[in-house]
Amino acid sequence: MISLHLYDPQSEKWQHGDRSLLKLPLHGDEKLWVDLSQASYLEQQQLLKDFGIHPEIAEDYLRERHPPKLESSNGFTLMILRAYAGKDFRDYPGHAQLSLLFSNQVLLYKCQLPEQDHPYVLPSFDVNRPMLPITDWVKLYIHSVSASYLEKLINFEDELSEFEDAMLHHGDDHKMAQIMRYRSVFRKLDRNLAYQKEMFADLLLQEREHLLKTQFQQVELRDFYEKFERLHSMTQMYYDQLGDLVSGYMSTSNHQINERMKLLTMVSAVFIPLTFIVGVYGMNFANMPELQMEFGYYWTLAGMAVLALAMMLGFKIKHWW
Repeated sequence: MISLHLYDPQSEKWQHGDRSLLKLPLHGDEKLWVDLSQASYLEQQQLLKDFGIHPEIAEDYLRERHPPKLESSNGFTLMILRAYAGKDFRDYPGHAQLSLLFSNQVLLYKCQLPEQDHPYVLPSFDVNRPMLPITDWVKLYIHSVSASYLEKLINFEDELSEFEDAMLHHGDDHKMAQIMRYRSVFRKLDRNLAYQKEMFADLLLQEREHLLKTQFQQVELRDFYEKFERLHSMTQMYYDQLGDLVSGYMSTSNHQINERMKLLTMVSAVFIPLTFIVGVYGMNFANMPELQMEFGYYWTLAGMAVLALAMMLGFKIKHWW
């Protein structure tokens, strides 16, 4: 179903209804805000044809999954953004894909959310909000998308500090599994934010005139880029820190294993020669001269004890224990 909001400059009021309210072309200062989030594929397709949207842009807009993109044609700009739809970074529920197709008078809005329950909601049309230029609505959505990451990234800094302390004092495989889940989430965040950062970076670097440059000031475009660049940098930093925790835990575990192996090696080294001596005197030969010694048993035990103590002293000198 299409939800349509038409601003009438004569009455200075918004009219709300379905597609029957639409009369093209728009006149004067009329503004149109259309929500296609609940519209069917055919309804969206027909509306795009009515506005004369380029087929390539229409195809991208109609896709349910599409990486962030910025494209302009025939007075319309397509902007696809990805917001984070989860309440935190413990698991990745998916992303909210926000598709905006707009001109100076028209905003075609579509938000696609993950199928499972999600706490994230983008700002929707508010009848009590004063009439804003279309570009102000677009700016609001860009800020909302960046805010869906920023607050959670800032909160994650404290959680990461707690993780570092926990791993330092009593790290275990359960915490290790949590870290690996976080790394998986941040890898996906990094990809989404990199797309959006590069999208605005390319816009700033383009020498040819872009439609969006006539709709927004240069300082606003730079602000968009800096927001996503900062988010992308924070995501990479946290991903690297989580990787350092993994490396630190593995190094600590390997060190502990090496210490245990060293102890086992020392025990084995002490008992190997003792076992050899016992094995020699356990042979059942009739003519073994030491077997007839009166105190041979005690001398052998004493020799074995001296040998063991000498080896332990040698290990101590080498600081093995």
